[in-house]
Amino acid sequence: MNHKLRLSRLKLKLILCLIGSFVASAGLFLLLQSTGEDLLEHYRTRSSFIHKQEEQALPALQAYISGQHLSLKDDAKIAEWVRDAKYVNLYLYKDNQFLYSTDGYTIKTENTRFLPDPNIFSKSQYSTVTFADTTAQVYMEYFFEYKYYNLITILGVILSFIFFIVLVLFFINKKTSYIGVLEKEIKILEGGNLDYPITLKGKDELSSLAQSINEMRKSFIERLESEERARVANSELVTAMSHDLRTPLTALVGYLDIIEYKKYQDQEALAKYIHNSREKAYQIKHLSDKLFEYFTVYNTEENDLEFESYDGIQLMDQLIDEHSMLLENHGFQVAWEPSPVPFRVDLHLISFRRVFDNLFSNITKYADTSAPVTIAYRIEDRWLLMDITNVIKTEDHEVHSTGIGLKTCHKIISQHKGEITFTSTGSRYSVHIRLPVDTAQPQP
Repeated sequence: MNHKLRLSRLKLKLILCLIGSFVASAGLFLLLQSTGEDLLEHYRTRSSFIHKQEEQALPALQAYISGQHLSLKDDAKIAEWVRDAKYVNLYLYKDNQFLYSTDGYTIKTENTRFLPDPNIFSKSQYSTVTFADTTAQVYMEYFFEYKYYNLITILGVILSFIFFIVLVLFFINKKTSYIGVLEKEIKILEGGNLDYPITLKGKDELSSLAQSINEMRKSFIERLESEERARVANSELVTAMSHDLRTPLTALVGYLDIIEYKKYQDQEALAKYIHNSREKAYQIKHLSDKLFEYFTVYNTEENDLEFESYDGIQLMDQLIDEHSMLLENHGFQVAWEPSPVPFRVDLHLISFRRVFDNLFSNITKYADTSAPVTIAYRIEDRWLLMDITNVIKTEDHEVHSTGIGLKTCHKIISQHKGEITFTSTGSRYSVHIRLPVDTAQPQP
């Protein structure tokens, strides 16, 4: 269908309102017309006001003829009186000969209209009118009742038109009132009160506009909250990183000062200081790499990631096998349980691998090799639920974690519309991942 010809819902409602108002007004007009005619007919039978007007017509005609000194030939003047009097026709006769009528018929015109014959009707139906030059007989027809019928019609049209305007204005007023409400609420939002909800009313373009404004308001609130959380997280991260970098950096500067000013006792002490400096430099490099990875992930929007569909069981088996082998090389025992339910998962593989790299890297650093690392995943209600559990080692010389890797994992899983949580019970530490999946049969 041509978009130019397609009617919007608001236009359609207006057209329906006009049609409905017209039909209602026409119905009101017919009702008023019928009721008015019935009342007029009833009043005519009980009152003589029309008969009185008929009785007054002939004296008024005679007074006009006498006052104007009209002769029988002044038919134009007589016709003028009929036009002014309205609702009256008269026929003039002289010696029982038809002369002319004021409705346009004269003896010279050929027509089939009934003309009163003075030989047929009684004398009481004719009257004598005295002109300046002679006398004549006149027969008068009266239509005074049409004056009241016309009045009823005019009043019916006026009242029906007013009713039509009132109905249309009622509909327009509802819409303009709603527009006023939207304008007021938008000004409230402009004032900074984003928690104020926009009123939704009806099902047309105005309600669609209100819904869009409401969604925009909610999105803006979420964006502000997200930016605030990111600001707080970044502030906490910078504070933690400053502390974590200061410690090895201070030690590195101290070792380099000892080497620079030759404050060591022998070559063995020098080698030790050089080794420690190297270790601190690598520690600083590791922290800076983690920081770079964190900001890379947090500056990547979800729309920038290209998601692909994978066979879930095949992918999980491959990732777990790779990292299980690394853990076993570090002396860990790994026990894991695959899921028997086939599924497909949409993800950005590079980002998802980074999650596994961070998690299993933390296990190699902070987990106790004497306790097994358990890995299990299952499918429940179109969700992949994965649990990784290990026991934390208690040696005092281990480096304290900055938590950058876990924050990076949280951001990546959020970009995949999932959740990641961490729980600790005593020395047992667990990671729980929840991702949406498709439980349909995997594609070949």
